[in-house]
Amino acid sequence: MHSNFQLFGTEHLITLSLVFGTAVMGPLAVRLLSPGAERPVGLFLAAMLLIQEMVQLALTAMATGLSVALLPLHLCTLTVYLAAWMLVSGAQRVYEVVYFWGLGGTTQALLTPDLSQGFPAPAFLFFFLGHGLVIVGIFYATIVYRLRPYLASIPRVAAITLTLAAAIFFVNLWLDTNFLYLMTKPSRPSLLDWFGPWPWYWLGLIGVGLLSFLILYAPFMLADLAQRRRSLERRASDAVT
Repeated sequence: MHSNFQLFGTEHLITLSLVFGTAVMGPLAVRLLSPGAERPVGLFLAAMLLIQEMVQLALTAMATGLSVALLPLHLCTLTVYLAAWMLVSGAQRVYEVVYFWGLGGTTQALLTPDLSQGFPAPAFLFFFLGHGLVIVGIFYATIVYRLRPYLASIPRVAAITLTLAAAIFFVNLWLDTNFLYLMTKPSRPSLLDWFGPWPWYWLGLIGVGLLSFLILYAPFMLADLAQRRRSLERRASDAVT
């Protein structure tokens, strides 16, 4: 038996703690305690991402039948496949997209999931497994593969996101779907509820997206500034001596 999903209820908070705790501690453990396992663990995470997505797709198809709604065109689903590619290839440009989409969009999905069933319903388990593995993959690529976003990453990923959204908007019109929630808001409470009716909430979504990109880049910007300051101080000290 399973209960109805309760936003920020005990089950939700425990699950979030497990996701983010694993995302931080797992990669740190691999990097510090078992550096020889970096590549195998990355491949394992990529396989887990793809396997859970295939199983979830099969279960949904058996429950509801095949339909265009199963196409992998939601942002979180696309991020799953890109995260698997990132973990296998270690590609910087793929990482940039996954970093901003994952921490900006997947985190939002984890905080306000579009779920009606709670633990241990399959919908609940697969939702948090898939989204959680994306977050783990991002931290793994950052901590273990030592990838990072740059200032130029922001306009690149923003352009990719807007181009994708424009293309999927026409797919929604054609197939009468709601990928990326471009046609209507999620049925459950979400950030979009603050941005007014359709289509005006698109503007709020774009603004929040760009703001989240800047916030997510901020730690790296501050680290770069601190490193540059230390470098200038060393040069000044060497010049004096």
